[in-house]
Formats: sequence, structure tokens, C-alpha cells
Amino acid sequence: MTQLCRSSGRTAWLLLVGALAAVTAATLLGPMSSTTWENPQLLFTLVTVTAAACVIASTITIALADQRDMAEVGLLGTALMVTSVMPLVHGLTTPGVLYDDNEAFRTSIYLALPVAMVVALPLMVPRSAFGRWASRRWRDWTLLSLLGVFVLASVIVFFPDLVTVPDPRSPFTIAMTLLVLAATGSLSVRQLRLYELGRSPANLVASLSLAMISITALLPTIDDPYNAAFWWLHVAGSLGVLGACVGMAVSRGMTKSAQDILAPILTRDPLVAFELGLSPVVHQFVADLERKDQITRDHVVRTGELAIRVGERMRLPASELRTLGLAAMLHDVGKLNTPNSVLKKPSSLTAAEYEVIKLHPTDGEQMLATEPTLAAAAPIVRSHHERMDGAGYPDGLVGDQIPLASRIIAVCDALDAMTHDRPYRQALPVSMAFAILREHAGSQWDQHVVRQVMATLPSMAPAGTFTAVGRTADRDDIAPDWSVDVSEAPDDLSEILAAVDAEI
Repeated sequence: MTQLCRSSGRTAWLLLVGALAAVTAATLLGPMSSTTWENPQLLFTLVTVTAAACVIASTITIALADQRDMAEVGLLGTALMVTSVMPLVHGLTTPGVLYDDNEAFRTSIYLALPVAMVVALPLMVPRSAFGRWASRRWRDWTLLSLLGVFVLASVIVFFPDLVTVPDPRSPFTIAMTLLVLAATGSLSVRQLRLYELGRSPANLVASLSLAMISITALLPTIDDPYNAAFWWLHVAGSLGVLGACVGMAVSRGMTKSAQDILAPILTRDPLVAFELGLSPVVHQFVADLERKDQITRDHVVRTGELAIRVGERMRLPASELRTLGLAAMLHDVGKLNTPNSVLKKPSSLTAAEYEVIKLHPTDGEQMLATEPTLAAAAPIVRSHHERMDGAGYPDGLVGDQIPLASRIIAVCDALDAMTHDRPYRQALPVSMAFAILREHAGSQWDQHVVRQVMATLPSMAPAGTFTAVGRTADRDDIAPDWSVDVSEAPDDLSEILAAVDAEI
């Protein structure tokens, strides 16, 4: 089913791109290229009405993003706003209706997509310092971008001949067109990847819509403002903006329970796409864990967050990233079978109780294996307590015999358990937890994964998501402190590690 969804999404995307390319080629170069239909009044009506509708749709998208604190949606909605406001200016300045011949008619459409791509730049360079800043301060970036585009639009409307742009066939125009085509295409491919990750049809709609928007990059290269290509690109652009806005809005139409589950989690994709694509079965498992033990529920959500961030940093393919996220969020689902007297015991476990808690990986595997959509995560859940030296459970796997996803979850699991309060102990400082991970890397945990987790966690801190009970970590608190030595750990370190291994 996973492979079918992924291939069907790619097939739909390739078919649309092929159809867009064929129609565009026919109107630009084929027999339709010489067809001209000069009708300023129709153009004025078509563009102003559809652009106004796009402005409303993108405004709703931004409002939804603000309400639910979703940076990706807000940034994309702002870029869509630009591709709505500038075409609105283009329609209003149509020569022969409200204005005589003027430069604004070309200038507005010439600048629409390039300015939109500047606004969407954080989505194209998410790992850069600027991309991380914009994801944290996305409301500031949105406000600044909207202010800029409305000022630019006002200047063009009130001073229609102030700005001129290069000729349609100039090298600069051609280079800009190719650059914008690549940029908008990358955004379309990004949404396609998010569809593959989260299985949300709305992401596929957004991807297809962005592909339609991308071909409007060709408008500045058209000499005749009323030929077939001119009309076709206007229609395609309008449908693309409306479709992208609808896709983004619908994909965020979550129930209250889903929003509660998402509350502790960062708001940037791919995690949001992954969460929104979770089936009701997953939501039910998480809700059952919450009823069973709030501490365990919060722990698995945080572990799922960190694991998928680490997987993204390690550049896992979308399908593997999704399976990792599912397994991480459900790695303790087997504890639904664990007696409360063991699970909530406020002291160390006895040997017999430890044997009971050690059943949860196999219990979890059995629960997930019965659900077709979760079966791929089942063996990962089974192996998340294996150790690199073979001393783990339930199978005593060694090194690379342990699935990579299980090794990632093991480190994220341990780090979260060490740095959060439990009824029987206080949380360790993150720097101390890092020292412990380093000390046992290679024997208990995968060395490479430990390095990736330690590199990932500091970048998450500014969003305030990785927290210990009653406090929010900041960058200084969780930055890797290489001066901390494990010998400085508490006297009961062995008991802490045993408890972490049992996850109580």
C-alpha cells in the first residue's frame, strides 16, 4: 500500500507535468502559437476576479497557519499571496480599461514569481541559518514580506510608468525565467515528497497546483499579450494558486484530538506532514497510551519528534522517514499490556519486574503487525532495545544486525528518558546525558547515530519543543558540552541507566 501510494502520487505528478508541458508547447510553438484574441475587457475581468479570489484564499491560508502555528503553511501562503497580489495589479492595469498603455501591465507580471520565490526562500534552504531563523520567526518574515509586496504593488499602481523591465527575449529575462521555473518546480517536488511521507492528499493537490504555477514563469517571455500562450498561462496560474491554497487549508483541517497530539511537536514539515497523515489507528494507540500513563505518552511523542528530525538530518528517503516516525511514536505501544504496578512503580524494578517490562518490544511488534499500514514499523519496534554489543533484548542482535531505524530510536529514547523527570528521580542535565551517550557509544548505542542526535538537538531548542518537566530548554542548556565527563555523573548512574533501559 505504501509503495502504491508513493507511485500513484508520482504518476499523477508526472502526468500533470507532461500535460502542462504539452499544452504550453502547443500554445507557444505549435499551431496555436499564431492565434490571437485581443479582448482587454475579458482579460481585466478574468484576472481581477481570479486574482482577488486568490488573495482571499491565501489570506485564509495564512490565518490558519497563524492559528495553528505552522511555519511551512504560513511561508507558502505568503508566497501564494505574492502570486495573487501582483497578478491583481496586472489585471487592474490592463491597457484599454482603467489605464492607457503603461509599463505596470508587464512589470507586475514580470515580478510576481521572482518576488514570490524570494518570500519562499526559507522553504528552499531549510537547513541554512536563514532557513532556520525564518522557520522560528516565520510570522515576522511573513509580515515583512506582505508589507513589502503591498508597498511594491501600490507603487506600481499609482506610478504605472515608474518601473520598466527588460525585453521578453533579453538574456536576463530568459535566465530569470529558467531560475524561477527551477525554484517553483522544487517547491512542487517538496510537496510531492511530503505527500509520500504523510499520505495527505492535500499535499499532492498542493504539489500539482505548484506545478501549474511554475509554468507562469514563462509569461515575461511572451511578446504578444493576447496570444494563445498568454491566455493559457493566466488560466493555469489562477487555478494553480487556488488549488495550492485549498490544499494547504484542507490539509490542516485537524480534529481537536489530533491538535492535542501535535501540541508538543515542531511546526515545520516534514513532521507536520507525517503527523497529518497518521491513520486513526495511530491516534488511537497514542490516546490509549495517554489513558494508561501520561508520562509514557509524552515520552513517545517527544521521541517521535526527535527521531524524525534525526532521520531527516541523515537524509533518509521519505518512505523510510515515515516508517521511522511511526515506529518511534509507537515504540512503547507494547506497554499497554504492562501492569500499572510495574509501569508506574516509583522505585527500581526487581528482576522479575524487569522481565515483565522487557516484554513490551515484542508485544508492540505483535500489535503493529496486525495493522497493514503499520506492519513495516513492527520489526523496528521489536528491536529498539537491542544494543550494539549484543547485550540488548529481545534477540541479542549485534551491530548492523539491528535495523538503522531501531538504532536511531534507541538513542532518542534514551536521551529523552535521561533528560526528563520521573517519579523516582530528577532529570539529568542535557550536557550530562550527552556525556553518557558518548561514554557508551559503540557498546550500547550506534556511534554515528549518537553524533547525529547530538548535532540535531541544539537546532531544535529555539522552538522550545525539547523540554524537561516544568522548564523549556534553551540553546545554551543543550549545546554539546565536551568538557563534561561521565565521572561527574550522579552516584546512582548505574541505576539511572538501568531505568533508562527499562524505560520506566
